[in-house]
Formats: sequence, structure tokens, C-alpha cells
Amino acid sequence: MFKFPRSPALALESLRFYSTSKPKTTVQLVSELRKLTNAPMIKARQALTETNNDFDAALKWLQEDLLASGAAKAEKIKNRQASEGLISINVDNGSATTQKAAIVELNCESDFVSRTGEFVRLAADIAQTVSNIPKPVSGGAFSEVDLATLLESPLVSTHKSGATVQSSITDLIARIGENITLRRAALLSPPASPGFRVASYLHNSIPNFTSLGRIGTIALLSYRSPRLADLLKEDAFLMDAEKLERAICRQIVGCNAHSVRDVEADEETVLYKQQFALLGGEQSGLPVRRVMDEWQKQRGLDGFEVEEFLRWEVGQSSR
Repeated sequence: MFKFPRSPALALESLRFYSTSKPKTTVQLVSELRKLTNAPMIKARQALTETNNDFDAALKWLQEDLLASGAAKAEKIKNRQASEGLISINVDNGSATTQKAAIVELNCESDFVSRTGEFVRLAADIAQTVSNIPKPVSGGAFSEVDLATLLESPLVSTHKSGATVQSSITDLIARIGENITLRRAALLSPPASPGFRVASYLHNSIPNFTSLGRIGTIALLSYRSPRLADLLKEDAFLMDAEKLERAICRQIVGCNAHSVRDVEADEETVLYKQQFALLGGEQSGLPVRRVMDEWQKQRGLDGFEVEEFLRWEVGQSSR
């Protein structure tokens, strides 16, 4: 009976010697390279020619070539207006000490490109990257993310590894030929308390990608009650809370709220003074604050507030 040699090295050599697998053809290698990089066929063939059909070397050659051509194209078109794009939101509602939310605006030149799978995935990945940023040790719940630092950060992605945010943007510019810019990014890091919850909503969301759209909001809400720990374990309470939180976020987006309670602002843009148009039911049309007061009273809460929110719209001036 044949036995493999005891030495791992000899065993490996024996496996190689007796292997019946055939080397992959150039056509197969080209196909695999294109799947990994989305490179044109002519570029994939050129990469294999330049590296004597060494797959790993060809992959590295392609990645470097795409980055170089992307950088050149990005420099050439950097002054072209990029006013289309998407708002992308990533919410991590983990424990009370880990919940976070990220919001980013990624711009391109045309609405068509903003709806393509590659652009959508990149916007989602960048929001995921922002949500992985550690909570700031000081400051408020909302913090603006430094774009220069973010662009040099590794992209958090399930389908792309070893790339930074900037190189991923540059790579996409090379493939689609449009100017793409990361306009802004922010992180919501609530205080470490079960009394705070994060909510979000996106309007004109992308099919199969409900975390991306044209207008979006992330909001920080607070609940106060001696029984809060028990209430947060009740499915009925959580379902009611999530329903109202979503309605509040839809109100912020749909009725263009600018502030929570600013007494000096136009009443039409103050959330608490707006008629609750996006709630539905008997309370629809009542002031938002009144609806919230009645809701908290019915559930025995001592307090229920919208603490802060961000409302972003593609191409809109920052407030």
C-alpha cells in the first residue's frame, strides 16, 4: 500500500508530482483577473504578457496600472462638476456603549453613475469605514470626520481588501471616467447610556440598498424612566419606539427640518413645531412635540427628546 512520506516537505512534493490538475489556460487567467479587478480584457491580457502568465504578478501589475491610470484621469478631470451622487448611512445599534452611526456624501457627475453597483458599493463601504472610527474621547455626540485622514484610511469592505478609501475612489474613476469626490462625512457617537438611541432614514433609497439615497438623516434620541432598563427588554415597547423614531426621521427628511427647537428659526423648519405630517393615524397633523409628549405619557416615561440630528441632501450646502 502506498504511504505518503512522513516529511511535510516530501509529502508536498509527492502531491505535486502526482497531481493531475492541468495548468490554467490564458483565457481562464484573463477571466479570473477581470473578476477580481473589473479590468478591460486587453489590460488583463497585457498584464499576463508582461508577467509571463504569473497570476499573482499579473494581479499586482493590473492593480498598479489601474491606480496609475486612475490617478492620471482623476487629475485630468478633477475640476469637472460632481453634483450628483448618494448619501450613505451606516448604523450600528449594538449595545448602549457601542451604538454608532455614520453618514457620508459621495459625489459623481451623473445620476446614472450614482445608481451603478460599483458606485453604490463604494458609498456603502465608505460609510462602514466611518462607523468603524473609534468614538471621540471628548466633544459632542456628532463629530465631523477629517476627510484627509479618512481618504488615507483602509477601506472596510467585504469584497475588496488592501485598498484605501482614496485608492478605491481613484480606481473607480479609472473605470467609469467620471469625477468622483468624497464631499463630507460625520460620525454620531452617543453617550454610553441605554437612555440614548440612534435612528435614521433615507429618501429615494436604492433598490436592495436601503442605506443609500438622495436625502438622509441620522438622529439621536433620549429616553428617561426609572423603568427604562426593563422597558428596553420589551418587544412591544421597542416596536413602538422604532416606529415613532422612523416617523420622526421621515418628518425631518420630508418636511426639511433644520433644528429641533430653535426659537429664533422659522417655525416651518423647527421640528418640534412642525405638524406631524408623516406619522399617520389620528395624531397626524398635530405638532411633533405634542405627539411625543402624549407618547411618553402613555408609556410612563419621564422624558423623551430628539437631542440632535443631521439632515443631508445630495448637492445641498452644509448647515
